[in-house]
Amino acid sequence: MHGAEGILSGKVPIGALPQQLLRGLGVALAAFLLQWLSLSLWDGMIDSQIIWLSGPLLLALLLCAPYHYWVAYSVGWLAGMSVMSAMVNLPTSEIFVVHAIVLLLINIAAWALTRLRGDQQIENFLQLLVFLCIGAAALSILTGVTIAWIARTMELPHWLSKPWWHVALADSLGYVLLVPAVLSLVNPGSSLRRDTLPGWHVWLMTGGALILLWLGWREFGALATMRPLLLLVPVPLAIYVALRAQIAGTCVVNLIVGLIAIQLSLAHEGPFVQAQSELTTNSVQLWMLGVAIASLYLAALVEQRRATQRALLASSTEVRELAGRLIVAQEQERARIARDLHDDINQRLAVASIRLSALRRKVDESNRQDVSQLQSELIALSEDVRHMSHDLHPSMLTQTGLTAALAGLCQNLRHRSGPTIELRVSPHAKDLPEDVALCLYRVTQEGLGNALRHAGAKRIDVALQIAHHRVDLTITDNGKGFVTEGEGSRGLGLMSIDERTKLLGGSYRVQSTLGKGTELCIRIPLEIQG
Repeated sequence: MHGAEGILSGKVPIGALPQQLLRGLGVALAAFLLQWLSLSLWDGMIDSQIIWLSGPLLLALLLCAPYHYWVAYSVGWLAGMSVMSAMVNLPTSEIFVVHAIVLLLINIAAWALTRLRGDQQIENFLQLLVFLCIGAAALSILTGVTIAWIARTMELPHWLSKPWWHVALADSLGYVLLVPAVLSLVNPGSSLRRDTLPGWHVWLMTGGALILLWLGWREFGALATMRPLLLLVPVPLAIYVALRAQIAGTCVVNLIVGLIAIQLSLAHEGPFVQAQSELTTNSVQLWMLGVAIASLYLAALVEQRRATQRALLASSTEVRELAGRLIVAQEQERARIARDLHDDINQRLAVASIRLSALRRKVDESNRQDVSQLQSELIALSEDVRHMSHDLHPSMLTQTGLTAALAGLCQNLRHRSGPTIELRVSPHAKDLPEDVALCLYRVTQEGLGNALRHAGAKRIDVALQIAHHRVDLTITDNGKGFVTEGEGSRGLGLMSIDERTKLLGGSYRVQSTLGKGTELCIRIPLEIQG
């Protein structure tokens, strides 16, 4: 609420006066035009106002603006309303008093809504309920009652001297139709501004539906048996617009549908025509008010769903980025541990083996066999450490390329575990980016490990193909297989494969049948890479 202190202390930010003047003039022009439109939608038969739009415009602008613009907006609105009143020959002093009191009530309602809502959003049910209770109900009723009380003390035009609910109904209709649309358009967090705007086909279908609605109401509105059905015709359109254009589009379409209903009713056509003109006007207003409120809640539900989807997408993106950073950190830590194993632990084991060899020559014949056994075990331990270091960080991958690294991996597994492993690698594998090559190596390492540890496979086929701007890796084994039961049953290995491939824009697929082996496939699009 920045700027409130400036207004309360009588000070305005430096350089803000020209901007406030321009805003005030803009509001004056807008109030003038909307008051003209409201007067155009006049029921001449009963001299009654059907909908009021200039007051709702001011409320929407006050809710969108800092406090230090409220004076400029209020003065501009009052000026525009006074000019229009003078042009249509309304009693100047009496109408000015009415406008001034209404202006005060609108400012009070705007202040209350600002304090209760804290922002300009009405995209959830609670915020919408607060707005409807204060802006559409309390403000309209208080305005109607106040004007009715003023009509007892001074002479007002006939349309302002009617029972209070005539004014309240016209006012509430304008507040429900106009204010939410403006607030949704200026709210940077609304789906209409964050997502892609509705395409031309949405506007084309909506325009065609409105034309058909106008024709249907005009041609069949006089049929009493068709009226209940005709009143429900706009419901599918309201649902469609709420899904495609949310609150702003819903309010605009509701306003257009209301204008169609008003125009036909003034011409004594359509499904709202009653025996008395006053009943016709009231039925149009009540129907418009009910449809508008129901549509707003539907649009708010859609807006909440879109907001939830955006929040889930943002959370998923954050989790994906975190997973990427964890994988990078994991590779860096693996490289550090592999260097320590190779440069420190393995070297110390080699030194210990040399010393044992020297010791074996010094001990007597009875202990020489034990020393030789200890040296053999130390050499085996050194070999295991070397394999562990290689598994943690394959130096061949950066030194000789992916093809040689995969061949070395398969050869080591054949030597240690004994299965038949067939490897087929595309000759273009040497041109793959480093991150793609590392991903393919790790997936192959994980896939071969699973086939040997869990499936007991005796034959494994590894195929790496590059074509059509993508790389496909397929690992097939003849092991015992397993039952795939969905995402929740995946082990850490498959989850790691999934994360690695998704970080590169790829995907993976696992097919397995009990007793018939398993097939693991991953696909990475190469055009996404730098």
